[in-house]
Amino acid sequence: MQSVIFLFRWTYPVLLVLSSLKESRLHSIFNDLTDGHLMTSISIHEYDTKLHLNKKIKNLVVEISCITENRDYLLNAFSSTDHIESIYLLGKPPETNEERSEFFTRFPKVCIFCEDEGQLALRWAMDTAEECRALGDHYIKEGKKDIAREHFQRGMQLFDRLGKLIDSTRQK
Repeated sequence: MQSVIFLFRWTYPVLLVLSSLKESRLHSIFNDLTDGHLMTSISIHEYDTKLHLNKKIKNLVVEISCITENRDYLLNAFSSTDHIESIYLLGKPPETNEERSEFFTRFPKVCIFCEDEGQLALRWAMDTAEECRALGDHYIKEGKKDIAREHFQRGMQLFDRLGKLIDSTRQK
């Protein structure tokens, strides 16, 4: 009798919404940070179906630089999706302090809006590592040490990969 082995592969609950799925630097950075534990990236035209079908998605990373006229419509749609907790935007942010304040008040789920892929990835990795630590603490209190250890390990791996990313960026 042959035994069947099921391999469990954990995937980060982040969805990359990219303007172009070909050779995206943002995708490359996130792939390195997560060691390939990413959901399949999608184009901006596929977001509606993907978000409603997958309730495990907690974070959106959106390359919004090419979208101008329907940007606010899309951000309203992203923000109104209950299971989305955080939105990270790559593109040209509002320029004045007043515009930035109004933007982040209008879209409170947006954590960062910047033009630099590395800065965006750094913020996502720091937030995600902190979430892993908080979940680990939660599971420790519940007495679920194995699950807590997994979350702590994921957080530490993100920090390790982030360090490697920073080192490789410095060398270039």
